Amino acid sequence: VLACDPGEISDDIAAGLGSLLLSQPVMVILRAGAPGTPASRLGQAICGTDSIAGRSLRWIHHAGGRTWSLRTSLGGCQLELKAHSEIWATLDGAPLIVARKIGRGFVVTLAFHPSLARDTDGSATALIRHLLTFGSQAPVAWLDFSNSLILRMDDPGAAQNAYHHCWPYPALDESNWASIQGELRQREARLSIAYTPGWVDDGDPARGSLTVANHRPERGPGRIHPSPLVQYQQHADGAPGKLHDYQGEYRGIQRLRAGGLGDVELHGYTHMHPDTVAWAAAADRYEEISWFRDFGPAAKDVLARMPVAQHPLTLGVGMLKKHFGIFPTTLVCPGDEWTDEVLWIALDLGFQLVDSYYLALRDGDRFCWATHVCSPYLNEPDAAWFDSGMPVVGYFHDCEPSLEGVGWIAGCLDNWQKAGANRFMDFRELASATGRHLSLSRSKHGMNLSVVSENAPELVHPLEIMIRSPNEELPESVSACVDGATMQLSVERLENNCGRVIVGQRA
Repeated sequence: VLACDPGEISDDIAAGLGSLLLSQPVMVILRAGAPGTPASRLGQAICGTDSIAGRSLRWIHHAGGRTWSLRTSLGGCQLELKAHSEIWATLDGAPLIVARKIGRGFVVTLAFHPSLARDTDGSATALIRHLLTFGSQAPVAWLDFSNSLILRMDDPGAAQNAYHHCWPYPALDESNWASIQGELRQREARLSIAYTPGWVDDGDPARGSLTVANHRPERGPGRIHPSPLVQYQQHADGAPGKLHDYQGEYRGIQRLRAGGLGDVELHGYTHMHPDTVAWAAAADRYEEISWFRDFGPAAKDVLARMPVAQHPLTLGVGMLKKHFGIFPTTLVCPGDEWTDEVLWIALDLGFQLVDSYYLALRDGDRFCWATHVCSPYLNEPDAAWFDSGMPVVGYFHDCEPSLEGVGWIAGCLDNWQKAGANRFMDFRELASATGRHLSLSRSKHGMNLSVVSENAPELVHPLEIMIRSPNEELPESVSACVDGATMQLSVERLENNCGRVIVGQRA
């Protein structure tokens, strides 16, 4: 996939791809280029001056015929085709995806910009997904997360709800967490709890009294305590006020985890500026939102002076390991603020995913942003989110169930189910799947599936893998090598030479 402007494709790149196509059954995908460019010469399809638009997508390639009715009109360029081009997909009858055979492979040219199309209608993403699986000339294996909603709750463990004037509410208590467990269990759902393990003391006994592990510690402005051990009694004009019982919250989360209903991920170390002493001394410490961010641009200079061992990411991971006995799979940065340096450290620490409005997946030593995976708020259910065939992240804060009751979550989940959600996942389940590299190949002995873990966590549930072999019927079983162990897996045969196998299923 040449994920760049077609004008950036050089003669050398085009020549190298041409040589590859002669010897390998690969599919090269690029956007249509201007006349006379290496891209247009390679694909023999030119982006003309006229445009096309429509709402009816149709896949007409010989395998896997399908149509999509768009909710919003999609645009593209009119393609000028040379000889021997095959039309694989159309938009209101006009060529939208065309292919040219070279040697053993195909050059596939798109008449549209995938990112613009993604923002126009989710079905454009579904078409690209269909191209990658049904356009392949070689056997292919892939993961299917259609109609899946990843549940993410932010802020448990954090202190900002005890301090920030615009964000005041008590931590969820054990009865709240028990009710959440019930809602998850009846839907066979899992919840990712984006937890903040470091609780910051403002050092002011007039505003509230603090106990840590049921003892009263020496108060210190900016001092950090483990969130699972904290109870904070907030005062108002000297009278007892709200109790923030993070101990009870911790017990509730642990019961949820023990029930197999989700797990914790990292939501910053303290959800506050890394110079916590400076925060405690600032006149605007209870009003200015920028104080409640660990990793944003405002914290960059302070973070740059910290050794990696004392970096908030490192400390946050250590705190989760100590109190929850687990390494997080996913980083959720407070306020969706981070710098490139923060992501480099996250890679070094071993994170598999980073979630913001979009989702970053680890690929070797880099994060790749999957901008086709979006994160609407949990109270924004819509069937359109599932048009893409990609998983959707439904996120919210502990604020809503704290102030409005757990019924708020239940109502949102009911509405997502009405919108088409039939699977509720957490990030650990996703990371256990996406952290495994899949490949399918033929041999004289039959079909061979390879599943290789790249430091992925253990499977939360059995892993369903879709497979397809063009131009031939799938066998009743495939030989699989899963992290070095060989086994035979039964194939559930589906239409269009597709099938499904399951890894990790109990006998």
